[in-house]
Amino acid sequence: MKEIKGGELLLRSLAMEKIEHVHAITDGTYMSFLEPLERLGDELGVRLVVPRHEAAAAHLCDGYSRATGRPAVVMACAGPGAANLLSGLICAEAEGSPVVAITTTRRSDIGDSYAHQAAMQVGDQLGYFKAAVKWSGRIDHWKRIPDMVRHAFRVALSGRPGPVHLLIPQDVLDAYGDPGAVALIEPERYRTTAMFRQTAEAGSIERAAKLLTGAKLVSIRVGNGCERAGAGAEVRELAEYLGMPVTKTARGAAVVPCCYPLALHTLSPAAFLANTEADVLLVIGTRMGELSGFGQPPLWPDTNSAKTIQIDSEPNNIGLNRPVDVGLVGDAKAVLQQLISAVRKMTGPRAPHEKISGYKEIESQWRQGLDEVAENMQEPMCIGAAVREVNRYFGDDVIFALDGGNTNWWGIQYASARQERSVLQSSNYGHLGTGLPYALGAKLAFPHRPVCCVSGDSAFCFNIQELETAIRENLPVVCVVMVDGAWGMEKTAQRRTWGRDAPWFKVFNAEQLRFDKVCESMGGHGEFVTRAPDIQPALDRSLASGKVSVIHCVIDPDSNIWPPGIEAWNALRSGKVAEWLSGEA
Repeated sequence: MKEIKGGELLLRSLAMEKIEHVHAITDGTYMSFLEPLERLGDELGVRLVVPRHEAAAAHLCDGYSRATGRPAVVMACAGPGAANLLSGLICAEAEGSPVVAITTTRRSDIGDSYAHQAAMQVGDQLGYFKAAVKWSGRIDHWKRIPDMVRHAFRVALSGRPGPVHLLIPQDVLDAYGDPGAVALIEPERYRTTAMFRQTAEAGSIERAAKLLTGAKLVSIRVGNGCERAGAGAEVRELAEYLGMPVTKTARGAAVVPCCYPLALHTLSPAAFLANTEADVLLVIGTRMGELSGFGQPPLWPDTNSAKTIQIDSEPNNIGLNRPVDVGLVGDAKAVLQQLISAVRKMTGPRAPHEKISGYKEIESQWRQGLDEVAENMQEPMCIGAAVREVNRYFGDDVIFALDGGNTNWWGIQYASARQERSVLQSSNYGHLGTGLPYALGAKLAFPHRPVCCVSGDSAFCFNIQELETAIRENLPVVCVVMVDGAWGMEKTAQRRTWGRDAPWFKVFNAEQLRFDKVCESMGGHGEFVTRAPDIQPALDRSLASGKVSVIHCVIDPDSNIWPPGIEAWNALRSGKVAEWLSGEA
């Protein structure tokens, strides 16, 4: 059999994983991979997507994985390319996205192990990546390429998913070997995640079902892991059968639609009340971290007065921040199916709990207050009014990518999730600049669905260069950029701590930097609006253009200083939740 280079063997290993895209900026250290990709890409169903920056490429992969539930591959060169990847992978790790990062190093005789001898673009890559990913490994021989690729995907997709890193010296990619001497194995034959969903132990299911059916009020709390498992339908089925309210973390906002009758908005006071009044909590796919008050009073009932059932695929997350009465280790979808079956055997269907109508009335009053702030005839406009118009425009198939500090808070309020995996944001690590790459990743996955990025101006500048990638790759996403010429969340912090703004702490002249013109200069479509009622016509024209588009929205700076939810966020971050709830903070 004709010998092939390591680069081709790597390509064939990735194709066996059903990878459709490799995101990489071309580099001499992996030409042995790029040549067979050019030659065999159509045959193997893999193509190259070239970004403008490696961090953006990692974010794009993150967005693709979160929109689809499938792994994505990013590649970078020795030295600076690998370094650029790190911030994107750190963000993917925080969000639990299975991004497989492959980096090269110089040939083995001058590679990373010999960095002290000052070879060019050589450093301790395994050391750099170890803290950023679930696993980092090095391939030292041609014949180990398929096995190491399999292990990378196995780790990325097992338990709580996350990014992994493979380091390959240039001479391993350049080496020749007999393809008959190695095995390329289909995913369903070597990793459990492709074969079955892990279920929980039967006795624990029985105990959990007894707690649920015997409770006075159960509150379901859903998070990131619930969305990753695609368990939204099961959450709705169980909630409807027992008449339970559903509350959501910011990252789990799309597990069930925002319009779902039993769901309470992430930041609604009604959600806080439902959680504190429950005598049984069913926590699914969330560690109950800082933005959930670590699962402790006063945002949650005392552990002596309420029982807790926690479902998580990662055993180390059970009881992490709040002690549990029943821990169910397994895939959220599979475990919920077990629970539903057990509950049905114990009790019949129940009407919605009598408290839910009261919760909905509280939420309605809260929403009315928000709408009064978001007065849509104001000029320049309030961000809330702008996002509300964007939300009203799109149908149920839209995917939103939210980006920015204070802009993101308005997005959480008004960019409604219609279905699972339809709202993408960096909620755990708070990365700025993820919106546009996330949107491109979602559009790459679902070319026929509308994808809208809602971003603050400062955040958008982080990866504005990827507008050119969108043009070149024909990814017509719509970007609605809220322009107030400031670091909005930092202005909030200045007002809170100093009682004033810092005039020296500026970003740019908002009147001179026209984001719509920047997009047009790259070959896209631009719109400029100062009033919320003009946004929907601008969206009409943007979508009709068939190109990536930027709608530059002129925002009243004062409207963005105290966005809804920012005080709750500050209380959680400062550990002063009790003071905030009492009005003393």
